[in-house]
Amino acid sequence: MENNAKKLLEQYLSGNCTPEEKAIVEDWYLQLPFERNAPHYEQIEASKEEVFQRLHFPRKVKRIVRLKRIAIAASILLCFTAGLYYLNRKPETSALLVKKELKDVLPGRNKATLTLADGRVVDLDQAQNGQIASQNGIVIRKAENGQLEYVVQDNPSGITGNNVISTPRGGQYQVSLPDGTKVWLNAATSLKYPYSFTKQERVVELNGEAYFEVAKDKHRPFRVKTNNQTVEVLGTHFNINAYSDEPLLKTTLLEGAVKVSHANEVINLHPGDQARFSPNNDRLTVVQGVDLDQEVAWKNDIFAFDNADLKTIMRQISRWYDIDVVYKGNITTEKYFGDIPRNSNLSEVFKILQLNHIDVKISGKTMTITGN
Repeated sequence: MENNAKKLLEQYLSGNCTPEEKAIVEDWYLQLPFERNAPHYEQIEASKEEVFQRLHFPRKVKRIVRLKRIAIAASILLCFTAGLYYLNRKPETSALLVKKELKDVLPGRNKATLTLADGRVVDLDQAQNGQIASQNGIVIRKAENGQLEYVVQDNPSGITGNNVISTPRGGQYQVSLPDGTKVWLNAATSLKYPYSFTKQERVVELNGEAYFEVAKDKHRPFRVKTNNQTVEVLGTHFNINAYSDEPLLKTTLLEGAVKVSHANEVINLHPGDQARFSPNNDRLTVVQGVDLDQEVAWKNDIFAFDNADLKTIMRQISRWYDIDVVYKGNITTEKYFGDIPRNSNLSEVFKILQLNHIDVKISGKTMTITGN
């Protein structure tokens, strides 16, 4: 059985499995947590070199292999040996020190502030469930599931003023707007919107990243304004990544139709399309057939990387764990693939980075990455 398993794992790592074989391998992996003697992550990490040797996998190809495939293959192969494979050597001192420092660095959570039109600031993390504020027939309340809701009790005509909901680094939040539109805010994001939308249109302003499920209203278009573009819909599902430190502003359509405009450029998106705006050349482009699961992975509590460089990965980690990242030396431009659960402590993320030969040091809330 071990020989057959190793052969199947070789095919899995090289990407030559049939869909049926791939399903078998990943089903094995999913069952491992329920096995009494399943290896834990430290064992998998410590024995990675033996895994590569056993699979006769060329060393020069290691880094472009999917992280997920390596972890799966390592886990399963360890279970197929005669008893568990334990490595008795002591962990390196630096790894121990980092683990100790990171033990209390938890992942982000539901955390945001609400700034009302009159200037009051409400800490939504600390606020009790129930009514938070009310104005002219509109009640703002925190639901039991933690999300923010607007309940229109009377005719809200004549109401003016804006609210701003903001998430810090290490925070995320969900809000249901006065028209019923649902918005998920990623870390370090702010959304500005009126108490009550006008009869002609619904306009919000976004800085950061958010996923929208817009309530249908064929008479009032819904517009999302960012620093460099406007997205217009009538009712649809889409994601906007508009962080100021990202090289591209990306609008990804999952359902319905979207019109994206910048200056005199206007493009229409269909499901699976992504509009990309580059500040460097001041142009909009469209990419078709993007991986939608990849683009909204953050909303589903996953870091998903597909051909991403190290700095792209670290920008996401920095926002979610509220840490600063400093680079020294010649930083690799190699590309990485894989998924990391967003509910992992930073120490677990650190282990995955180590597995990929990334030199990381932690001091307080600063992570230093040193290139070769």
